[in-house]
Amino acid sequence: MLSLKTRIITGLFLVALYGLMAIATALTLPTSDITFQQKAEQLVADIPGTGEILLTAFSNGRSSRPAAPFLLLEEPDVLPHYTELNVFFETHRELSQWLSDGQLMLVDDAGNTYPVQLQQRHLTQLPGLFWLQLVCGLAGMVICILVWVPAKHEVAITSFAVTGLSYVLFSSAAAIYSTRDFFISGTLFAWLSGLNHLGALLFSASLAAFLWNYPRRFPSRWLTTGFYLAFCVAIVIDQTQQVASPVDGFHSWVMAIFLAGLLGSIWQWRQTRQQPGDRSALRWVVISIVAGTAFFAGGMILPAMLQIAQPASQGLLFTTFLLMYLGMALGVVRHRLFALEPWWFSLWSWLLGGLFIMLTDLLLAMMLSLSGPVTLTLSVAFIGWLYFPLRQYLWRRMFLRQRQELDEWLAQALPAMLAQQETQTESGMEQALRAVFQPLSIEALATVNAHISIPDKGQTLIVPAPLEQRTWKLQHAQQGGRIFNRQDIHIAGLVLSLHQLVTQARIAHAKGAKEERLRIRRDMHDDLGAKLLQLLHRSSDTTKPLVREAIHDLRDLLKDMEGESLSLEAAILQWHEETQQRCEDHGAQLVWQARPNATVLGASEFSELTRILREAVTNALKHASTTVLSVTVDSPGSTLTLVVENDGLLAEPPEGTVRGLDIMDGRARKLGGWCQYSKSDDRWQVTLEVPLSSTMA
Repeated sequence: MLSLKTRIITGLFLVALYGLMAIATALTLPTSDITFQQKAEQLVADIPGTGEILLTAFSNGRSSRPAAPFLLLEEPDVLPHYTELNVFFETHRELSQWLSDGQLMLVDDAGNTYPVQLQQRHLTQLPGLFWLQLVCGLAGMVICILVWVPAKHEVAITSFAVTGLSYVLFSSAAAIYSTRDFFISGTLFAWLSGLNHLGALLFSASLAAFLWNYPRRFPSRWLTTGFYLAFCVAIVIDQTQQVASPVDGFHSWVMAIFLAGLLGSIWQWRQTRQQPGDRSALRWVVISIVAGTAFFAGGMILPAMLQIAQPASQGLLFTTFLLMYLGMALGVVRHRLFALEPWWFSLWSWLLGGLFIMLTDLLLAMMLSLSGPVTLTLSVAFIGWLYFPLRQYLWRRMFLRQRQELDEWLAQALPAMLAQQETQTESGMEQALRAVFQPLSIEALATVNAHISIPDKGQTLIVPAPLEQRTWKLQHAQQGGRIFNRQDIHIAGLVLSLHQLVTQARIAHAKGAKEERLRIRRDMHDDLGAKLLQLLHRSSDTTKPLVREAIHDLRDLLKDMEGESLSLEAAILQWHEETQQRCEDHGAQLVWQARPNATVLGASEFSELTRILREAVTNALKHASTTVLSVTVDSPGSTLTLVVENDGLLAEPPEGTVRGLDIMDGRARKLGGWCQYSKSDDRWQVTLEVPLSSTMA
């Protein structure tokens, strides 16, 4: 299986090869130095050195053919009957054979004969209309390749790609025979006309199948099959001439299949009435298709069917089909038609970048061939010193395949995993896989696969991540530059092992830190706790409050070391109990108001909030003559508000009060909030507000 970019390059190569074959076929057509044109329902030839003559016949000296003006027709299928079409091809076959044998002569109205010399057709003699039709057809095919190759191969997208194939078939065939000088092999003409009809009928069938399956797939497959069966029936009827007229055998089939396809847009419109995204995409698709096909239907098909007017130039009308494909390309950008991923645009930039480099090479080569001595010297200096270094840099950046060795991907994967360990914002496994394989897309699947695998013939790499309880799906390695292989399975296994090793190291570090905290906690509880309790029993009434505060501090410290969460309601009960005891010890009255919600506080949050409240209460009880202490705790939404207010404010607060306020403010900022104080008359107020980042209970 080939990589994404390799498949695109292969498709583009085949398109270019087909274009070269069309050019080579056009160069094989015979030509002469005589110009033929129609004037007043008669055929006129402009012979160098003689001037214009009125032709009456073509002759080879033994037999002749009448010089009919219809031999100049750009598109022969506008003739009303297949019999006339067969005469047209047979006449061209004989004239081409006479010219190749050197026997062709022109006969004027006076009976004079003029020999016609066969000449070789050169590339510069191909008219602009030939290049216009060929380039438009190839461009439409390129757009279809760039849509079809990276997309999911569904019925709608495949049918759209077939329209591009059919477009290049009928436009290139018409480009060859519609821009002939005059002479062309009748057999080749018939084959090219048949190829044109095959492309046109296939275009209508595939376009109809596309409209019935995009953006919503039609429930029955038989409708899509029916369109392609209609194409097969129509091409057989047309090429075997089962009816009398090309109108019945070709034009009517093209229009009927196309109109049946447009009915699909009505069905799609009704199906997408509740989906504005699909409705917008459908509107864009229909506008693009109508804009690209209406001119040809109105200027070529309908006049040929009704025989009411001379059809317009087929070559110019063919170019309008490119409007449909350009509209589709713009729709991919604007509405994400066909659900293409964002990396589709990187493929376009990659393609256009390569074309830019090659076209620049050709342009510079032409400039060098036309330069004078001085200009040539300056051009060579410019190319050697500026252009080639820049060109090679761009070429390496866009096209050279860069495979990573073990040290390279290890240098990329390990920092990604360690960075994830520090931030915990993204999956370290995902970052490592991105760094190593550079996929166009990576997706996390909820299921956990048993083994690393490569489905889709190398387009996808499946990497299970048991520690994360998910599976990573990588598509198109090296930005679509290659397919996944067996070595990638081995490398993915190494990345997975490395990720498991880093994760286990992180878990072991956390486990070791927790065990060390528990050991220290046990020692503090057994030693320091016992001594504080002994000191409490031996202390006098004046020193017992201080010892109780020390015991509370030790208890909070030990609880913080446990690292366990606590509900806000339970935390408020503890705060209330402690504050009540402290107020009783200092002979102050406590007014407590609390409105908790169901928030769960983390261990660090509880510890910081406890210390802030304790510092505020300490300032009120120690540095003021407080008789009434008011504490209000409120938790509206995801915010905790704490207000501590006391009376008995001293004229000048001690230095320790200011230092304590700074400490509270620092703790509040650590929690992402703020702490401020204010005074009025003899009252002091501390206000704290912090966000509650933990989850609801």
